Amino acid sequence: MKRKLIIAVLTAAMILTVFSGCVEQETPVKEQKTETKEETRKDVGSDILNKTDHLNIALQPIPGYLPMTVLQDKGWLEEALAEAGFENVEVTFTEFESGPSENQAFNYGSIDVAVMGNVPTITGAAANGHRAIIGVAYNGEKTEAVLVSPNSDISSVQELKGKRIGLVMGSIAEDYLERLSKKEGIRHEDATLIDTELSKQLDALSSGKVDAIATWQPNIAKAEAQGVGRVLVDATGVYKCENLMSANKEYADLNPDIVSIFLEQYKRACEEVSKNLDKYASEYASKYGLSGDIVLSTLKDMNFQVVINEDDIEDFQQTADWLYVSGALSEELDIHDIVDTSFVDTLK
Repeated sequence: MKRKLIIAVLTAAMILTVFSGCVEQETPVKEQKTETKEETRKDVGSDILNKTDHLNIALQPIPGYLPMTVLQDKGWLEEALAEAGFENVEVTFTEFESGPSENQAFNYGSIDVAVMGNVPTITGAAANGHRAIIGVAYNGEKTEAVLVSPNSDISSVQELKGKRIGLVMGSIAEDYLERLSKKEGIRHEDATLIDTELSKQLDALSSGKVDAIATWQPNIAKAEAQGVGRVLVDATGVYKCENLMSANKEYADLNPDIVSIFLEQYKRACEEVSKNLDKYASEYASKYGLSGDIVLSTLKDMNFQVVINEDDIEDFQQTADWLYVSGALSEELDIHDIVDTSFVDTLK
């Protein structure tokens, strides 16, 4: 079984292209049968299915995607593919620094399957129309939060009015903050949002450049461990904080068994990590440049569910709606157009 690891660092910004809408045509009214994904693949013909010689997987070096790294290091995917008769498939794991970098690789056709946050996943899939969401890598309402300084007088979300909030604009954190604001009846213009790189957020908070930050794990655990921030409010009851798995549609349609094996083995890795959090937090802490305690705290907030449930789809749609209103999407998006649950439905 062939296997490769590539570490890619791409910094160019993601280019969003306008995706075409459906053209309405007058057609005779007649009863039509809606084919399932499985029926469509059967119609393709088994003689051309699962004939690929590659499976290119994209991930990021962050604790949330630890199951993917464990899957890679244990070689379970390659073993399962070989057992199923796909020993000629070369599995490549490529690490990217961000979702936009992964989107570029998808557009170039060099990625078959990827894990990334909900915002870059949905914008990327909507932009090129050749990708589908096939699973949930992880979620967790405590993985997103608004932090303030430990000695801050701010004690409620309402008190953020007139304050400076640092965050990565256009990210999952802005999506979360938008929903939190709606719940609390705060308008975006009631606070000043300052685009702040993730690596600079804790310094900005401790130095007083911002009054609060909207951020995600492990930044939350790092702030608490370093004594520079405390959680004002997390996303509980507001936002699921979805990080998604997506696939090239053509690859998935032509190689359904291979994609299914990938998801089965990814779920296996998720279960392995979930049962042994202390072990893997300690073992992989150095990879992330964090202490074992911070990695463990981060992992405890995460739900590695893999499957897609109805409430997940509703959450995806809310993100798509916000992306349209904010201008990141040029057209309204029905999230069902880019979600394919047929692979993970067999895992429930």
